[in-house]
Amino acid sequence: MGRTIEHQPPKPILKTQDNEVHKVCAYCRVSTDNDQKNSLEAQEYFFDSYFKQHKNWVNVGIFSDEGLSGTSLEKRDSFNRMIELARRGGVEIILTKEVSRFSRNVQHLLNIVEELRRKHIYVWFLSDDINTQSNDYRERLTQIATNAEQESLRTSRRVKWGQQQQMRVGTVFGRKEMYGYNIVRDNFGIQHFEIIEDEAEIIRNIFEWFAAGDGTHTIARRLEQQGKKTKRYKNGWTNTVILRILRNEKYVGDLAQGKTYTPDPLTHKKKYNRGESYLFYQEDHHPEAAIIQRDLWNKVQEILQEKAPSDEIKAKHSNRYWTSGKIFCGICGGRYVSYQKKQKNTPYKAWVCFENHSRGQYKQVVLDTGELAYVGCNALRVNDRILKTALYDIITQIVKPQKQALINEMRGEFAKMNTPKDNSKKIAEIEKRINEIYDEIDELDSKLAKKVISEERYKRAADRQEKEMSDLRKALDVLKSESSASFDTERYVNACIAELERIVDLEDDAINEGLFERITKKIVVYPLNILEIHLSFMTMPIRLQYSTSGKGEFYNVEFKLLTQSEFAEIMATAPRNEIQDS
Repeated sequence: MGRTIEHQPPKPILKTQDNEVHKVCAYCRVSTDNDQKNSLEAQEYFFDSYFKQHKNWVNVGIFSDEGLSGTSLEKRDSFNRMIELARRGGVEIILTKEVSRFSRNVQHLLNIVEELRRKHIYVWFLSDDINTQSNDYRERLTQIATNAEQESLRTSRRVKWGQQQQMRVGTVFGRKEMYGYNIVRDNFGIQHFEIIEDEAEIIRNIFEWFAAGDGTHTIARRLEQQGKKTKRYKNGWTNTVILRILRNEKYVGDLAQGKTYTPDPLTHKKKYNRGESYLFYQEDHHPEAAIIQRDLWNKVQEILQEKAPSDEIKAKHSNRYWTSGKIFCGICGGRYVSYQKKQKNTPYKAWVCFENHSRGQYKQVVLDTGELAYVGCNALRVNDRILKTALYDIITQIVKPQKQALINEMRGEFAKMNTPKDNSKKIAEIEKRINEIYDEIDELDSKLAKKVISEERYKRAADRQEKEMSDLRKALDVLKSESSASFDTERYVNACIAELERIVDLEDDAINEGLFERITKKIVVYPLNILEIHLSFMTMPIRLQYSTSGKGEFYNVEFKLLTQSEFAEIMATAPRNEIQDS
């Protein structure tokens, strides 16, 4: 029997070790409870020094987030910008000090690392000595990330327990200001509710009007008519705002804590507490600052309970429509909302401009303050069946039969948009100057250490260099962004074409509301029965003009596809928000 010769596979040559030119960035994050030793400034200084040691690296930026959780990727703006830059090909290596800085959520971490690795983009966790280009990275990364995740969960439980103990004794959590109150601390650190009297007067009126029989919509319109201002509610007075005020126990002097809770500390998404978590209700928590008398409060709560929708109605309205939040008015720009009623035995479902639904036709009104204001909208409602039919016809009568023509059109749009700039010379000049500044800073440090220059002179020179460095980096970002615009646009067009081809291959029974919801980005409803439909796989909107005939089961919709010039010609004479003759 012959001898066995074992050939071991060669270890990959890591990008972090070769002498090739690579685009490299760094990421750092600190939580709000971190000490100065681990501050962002210290981490950023560390990475600046690290880049100097690798002359073959092109520094494409140091991305940093402060005071944000490592368990969730939401709201980590710098992190998300960095990942998006990597996806566009702007980064080859990402540096970070340790796994917990990147993410404490194991699933998030592995998903992102694997996605980047497939694109030959690697993360180097310096303190943990893990490079995702290595073949053995996964086991070690999973172990460290799991430990970090468990520590985060333990911390979350400790914080939650501490908050619950404080809630038991009446400490106020959440917003430190609300309509009608400021929450202030005295010299002993004790919280107090401080009444804002002009706002408190409006709150008393709201409770009294509702107890007298006025509805929430009526009260909201009355406050707008009176010109009452509110910075607290950015969308002005609505029935939802009125309901929130009527249900707020703080106005009677009580305090409810734990109205919302976080079921999963790894996602940080809050839910309304329906008995799943502790709720602390303290009567007469601040009776001296009660705005509403107890008897009026009780009466209003009884009326609200009587008017509360049944479980059946709640269940019906809890189902989200495929177009929810995606339909906009072509006249006022506002959202369209769902509108339903029964016509004999057939339910009628349509969408209507919220401004028209809540305030009627466009008109001028005189507020109680004497000011003139314009409210309402002349937009018309659109039947839900029209929208569904429009999406179905677009897919079956436009996309499928004209697949290649649409692809050619998208390629043509890309060619028109694709005006790349060759900024390589300017980029090289700026990068050269940045390297020169690094050398100048090293020389300054040396002079200060040898006491050749004073600290005051050193600080003035360092400040000038930091200012120049900051300006150069901003200019560099702009130039690199312009240079990568062509690549970014082509990537987007290719993704659209791939999605279009997937939809073309669908069977008819797969063309349903689920598909409509996934591919519909926005629908704009214009006058004269015109729909502008923006789809996820189209680089340009599709504009249709519809006509209807028949009723009930004989209801029929027909569409005409409009060109850009036809749409512009029709819209030039289309009705706008103008006061109509009575």
